[in-house]
Amino acid sequence: MADWRAWSDGWLREGYYLSYQREGTTIYEYVSRRDWAHYVYAWPETVAAGSVSSEKIPDTLELTRGYDETTTLNNIWQIIFGIKGQAYIYVQLPADLKRHGTAKTPWHSSDLREVAHFEEYMSPYHEPSFVTEHFLIRPETYRISMDAYNPQDIDLTDIRLNFIIAKLVTERVGTEEYGELSTPVVKGAPEKTTRLRAKWEDVLSKLYKKQIPCRPITILPVRLPAEAPSGE
Repeated sequence: MADWRAWSDGWLREGYYLSYQREGTTIYEYVSRRDWAHYVYAWPETVAAGSVSSEKIPDTLELTRGYDETTTLNNIWQIIFGIKGQAYIYVQLPADLKRHGTAKTPWHSSDLREVAHFEEYMSPYHEPSFVTEHFLIRPETYRISMDAYNPQDIDLTDIRLNFIIAKLVTERVGTEEYGELSTPVVKGAPEKTTRLRAKWEDVLSKLYKKQIPCRPITILPVRLPAEAPSGE
């Protein structure tokens, strides 16, 4: 199981490059600053035996700022969480999009609870694992919501989630769309745009060619078709 304290187990930090997809465009960014946050979310209601809670949004986890075209800076929160209590935790990220299902059983229902959830053994409260890794980034995934199902024969009164958060400030290196590379453009500031091109043009080319290490991150769920491929 991954140790949340170990850099090598998945945490992004200063000096790293990352990339993510947005509507067919690959965006490359450089991590220039990083700070930590630790947040314990106490489930605000008792979850009765055999029942599912209402959806909860931990408001403290809201991302405060997105990409700024003037400064070319972005904010990304990398989060993992540990679970206390024998509940199934289901995640919606963004807050209205369900995650972690499979194609034919995409989400839990009253007669099927054993899908799309995290449990305490996957990510213990005091040692959260990267199984629960998510990224908060505007505009797509800046709010996360959750609900909890209680599979036990007794009520659960003390469900807690232990969030460990790397708060990242990133610099936009550039984008790639259909093989065309573009460094950041600052509207109304041609001199700054020129300086940014000189700063990032070679780096962007090497990132695209995979000549520089880069961590791809997933900000939206991966959707698979429910039908099996032909011949299976």
